[in-house]
Amino acid sequence: MNDKKNYALLLLIVLSALAFSLLGSRWHSIYYSDEGAYSLSNPPLATAMRGIHDRLSLTELFGRSVSSSLSFIDNDTLLFDDIALCLDEAGIFAAEAISYDVRSYSFSAADDDYFDDACFIGDSRTVGISQYAGIEDAVFLCQNSLTIYDYYKEKLTYNGEKTSIRDILLQNQFAKIYIMVGINECGTGTPESFFNAYRDVVNDIRSIQPDALIFIQANLFVTESKSNDGDSITNENISSRNKLIATLANKKDIFYIDINESSLCEDGALISEYTWDQVHIRAQYYPIWKDFLLQHAIIP
Repeated sequence: MNDKKNYALLLLIVLSALAFSLLGSRWHSIYYSDEGAYSLSNPPLATAMRGIHDRLSLTELFGRSVSSSLSFIDNDTLLFDDIALCLDEAGIFAAEAISYDVRSYSFSAADDDYFDDACFIGDSRTVGISQYAGIEDAVFLCQNSLTIYDYYKEKLTYNGEKTSIRDILLQNQFAKIYIMVGINECGTGTPESFFNAYRDVVNDIRSIQPDALIFIQANLFVTESKSNDGDSITNENISSRNKLIATLANKKDIFYIDINESSLCEDGALISEYTWDQVHIRAQYYPIWKDFLLQHAIIP
């Protein structure tokens, strides 16, 4: 019996090492490619361990997206997200789904009252949504020039007091939280450093707002002219950051919405007739934004 258990455990270790090596290869191509090729001192498995330490999303293992690492429940059970690998009486590992809800959801249409229990976090574009989109009862935690790095800073005035976005979220619970930042960060750091900060904020919101649906909004493109003239605020830079934050979505309680797929944009750029400064859209076009979000609602 012990020999069977040892053999099964050894087999599982080998298969796990292979799976994580494949994962490490994928993460290397996406996040760590600028650090050079693999070597004996830096194999794909080491990249996978680093990615887990950096809290990157595990992608398409066991045939679907998961978000947590391997851990032992007891001597006979290995947990991988919602899959429990258990030793049966014969000493053979069997996969069993654990009991909590793991359903994924798809977008559907909703009415205007969908936003009544929502919170919007963002920069000047979200300020525009609060003023011109026609969303009446949502809470807006937004400010011109706000960045993802301001999440913990006391930069907002709420109920007459200067406070941080995090403190407001600690005091109030929401059913839906929309995040849209990124334009002001384009000149700071790299897409990877932006992603790391963004990921940490999303993880923190997930922990203090356990019942909320989190909507990661893609950063809106600028016009082609602005992109061509810009050193840092370019659609290529915006797109690279959008691709990274999109990986945080799990279609269970965190969702990615790409506003650049709306009629505000064409051929990978903001339509120039819709903007007054090549970055922010004109007031009369913000309802397009609202309608796009309503067409991408989640109704569990």
